[in-house]
Amino acid sequence: MRAASFAIAALAATVASAADIVITVGGNTTSNASLVFQPQRVVAQLGDTVIFNFTQGNHTATQAVFSEPCIPAHDANITINGFDSSFRDAGNGTAITILSVPILPQNANTTMWFYDYNTCGQGGVGVINSNESSYETLAGFERNAIRLNGTAAHSSTISRTATATGTTQSATQSASSGAERGVVVGVLPLLVAGLALAL
Repeated sequence: MRAASFAIAALAATVASAADIVITVGGNTTSNASLVFQPQRVVAQLGDTVIFNFTQGNHTATQAVFSEPCIPAHDANITINGFDSSFRDAGNGTAITILSVPILPQNANTTMWFYDYNTCGQGGVGVINSNESSYETLAGFERNAIRLNGTAAHSSTISRTATATGTTQSATQSASSGAERGVVVGVLPLLVAGLALAL
């Protein structure tokens, strides 16, 4: 009985101290994509609710994993049922909408990385409850987003079309780094060897 009373008192204290933590979505993204989420990093405790307040433009708040910053968390790891606002077009501030993310017992001690679909590759990312003394920091997540998905990513395009009569390959290179040329050149011997084995 005493344990039950203690548990009820602890739950009541948690509910009484719960806070709404607001992240404004849609700041000045033309000059600095990291301003799409203000603030970019928040700390939330059990019982709190993180509220994404969409105020300008057409953006998303989509949960991701650290290693794949611009991909929905569930697509990167099927065990994660992450949050996703889908696109929220707030226009010029007249169609404000919100997405609420409650901090529940199952996610209270979890780092939740998130991004905006439109600006992720330019640094439009954020985090709930990151451990900034670990190697997975907000700055590292932002660098990953730009490196893996932004304008800094290589722009070689390799497309293959298989037909019933044969296989064709086209490669278009708009960048000329040796690594990219190596990928295209490295694919051709494999393709030729594969065709020889098929014949």
